[in-house]
Amino acid sequence: MTLQEIFIHNLRYFRKQNGMTQNDLTLALNKGYNYINGIEQGRSFPAPNVIEEIAKILKIRAVQLFDENATPQTSILSDRNKFISDLADKVYERMKTDMRENLSDTLSELI
Repeated sequence: MTLQEIFIHNLRYFRKQNGMTQNDLTLALNKGYNYINGIEQGRSFPAPNVIEEIAKILKIRAVQLFDENATPQTSILSDRNKFISDLADKVYERMKTDMRENLSDTLSELI
């Protein structure tokens, strides 16, 4: 998951947790029509000062908007990606060990 995708997931989650629509948050920020929609659709990204303002409105710390473990949804995606990576590493190590043993046995039989 990219940093922007994490931000979008978290923004959407915390906005909904606060009972706000996209329009509610846009109005609270005093921004133009569909501002939050553009961010949540990945068409734009807010400036740092706007991120701080969003966090203040949502009653969270700005860093939570970038934390892949901040919400249940991003936490699950993060855990899933880590699990897949760890499993692939274990399978690869096991395959290397098995291949070494098989090659060693085969060479022993030939010599």
